[in-house]
This record gives sequence, C-alpha cells and structure tokens, in this order.
Amino acid sequence: MKTFKHTLQFKYLFLLVLFAIAALSSCKKDDSNAGISGSAYVMITNAAEGSSAQDFYLDNAKLNASAVAYTQSSSYLTASSGNRAAQFTNSGSTTANASFSMSLSGGQYYSVYYTGSASSNSYVVAQDDQSAPASGKAKVRFIHLASAAASTAVDFGISATNKLVTGLAYKAVSAYNTVDANTTFFLYASGSTTATLSIPVTIQAGKIYTIYVSGATTATLSYHIIAQN
Repeated sequence: MKTFKHTLQFKYLFLLVLFAIAALSSCKKDDSNAGISGSAYVMITNAAEGSSAQDFYLDNAKLNASAVAYTQSSSYLTASSGNRAAQFTNSGSTTANASFSMSLSGGQYYSVYYTGSASSNSYVVAQDDQSAPASGKAKVRFIHLASAAASTAVDFGISATNKLVTGLAYKAVSAYNTVDANTTFFLYASGSTTATLSIPVTIQAGKIYTIYVSGATTATLSYHIIAQN
C-alpha cells in the first residue's frame, strides 16, 4: 500500500510540474506577441506624379475604400497587426506596382507612401509618432519623395542659416522637429543657401505634420502637407 501511495504522489507531482512548465511557456509566448497584438492604423499616400490612383492591399485584401490619387492621402485605416504582405496596384487592377512586407504592431500608427517614377515604382513606410507636442508647439517631419531629385539630397529649414534637416536622401524620412506655430519652411539642395522651394504652410500649435516634396521633373517639384492628428 505504501508503494502504491508513493507512486500516486509521484504521478501527481509529475503532472503539477508539467502544468507549471506549460503555464510558463504560455506566458512567454504571450509576452513575445505583446508588441504586435491588436490593431494597427495605416495611412496611404500617393506621391508618384503621373501615376494612376492606387489601391493598397494587405495579404491580398484591399484596405482602402476609395482609390488614392496623386497627392491624396487616406485617413488612418484599421489593420490587423503582425507581419503583413503589402502591395500597391492601380485602381481596379490586381497587378502589383510595388510589393513588400510590413511588420505592424498593435496600437501603432504608420504611413505608407507610393512613390517612384513611371519606369520605377517604389514605396516608403514610416512609423508615425502620435504623442502630443509640447504646449504651444507643433511637430513636423520631412520626407524627400521627389523622383526628379532622386540623386540629390535636400535640406529643409526655416532659413538658410536655420536648417532643421540636412542631407535628406531620396525616400528618406526625417525625425520629428518641434517648431513654433506659424513657422514657414524652405527646401534647399543639400548644402545650398538658395531656396529651391518655398513652403508657406500654416502650422498650428498642438498639431503633428508630415511635409513631403514630390515631382517627376524640376518644373513640377511641389510640397504637400499631411496633418496626422
């Protein structure tokens, strides 16, 4: 009888150990997925001059309700988090103009830009910072999407002697800068003190902005502003 009792006790102890290991393993899995669970939010922008209006797909499911024409942006669209297969297509087409992978984390905001030229379609993905600016201030970042200047880095500044971003390469995204309300900006070829483009936007305190430049030729070089909040 003692042997039988000891055997049962050993079996119960063994089962308890197995349950404990399973519970720990489950916790570790949950922790590893904590950053990507839930919904993410994606804004789509067409920055490719001369392109058709674009649709955007994640894992072969169209995310946008309306096609996005050149210079237009969608609102933030809800998407499942995780590693997603993304592609841009001309509206109504199933042929991909640009295909790529996106890793979306739950609760995070992203902007996806369709860019490039008629002979070379491309994309840019940027994670958006939605944290509020300091009181009385705004936040602004800059993106170089002008295919006409693909081989040229650019600067963005308040003046020739007060540049916020320098040496920004084609398809690069700057960090966010904190600026005063009503600040205006200028675009320069990298290292130049002569403005290539005036950017007389209206900056409001408490807002978060992305300013990008686009254009397939120097004659059509233009700026565009997106309010993120």
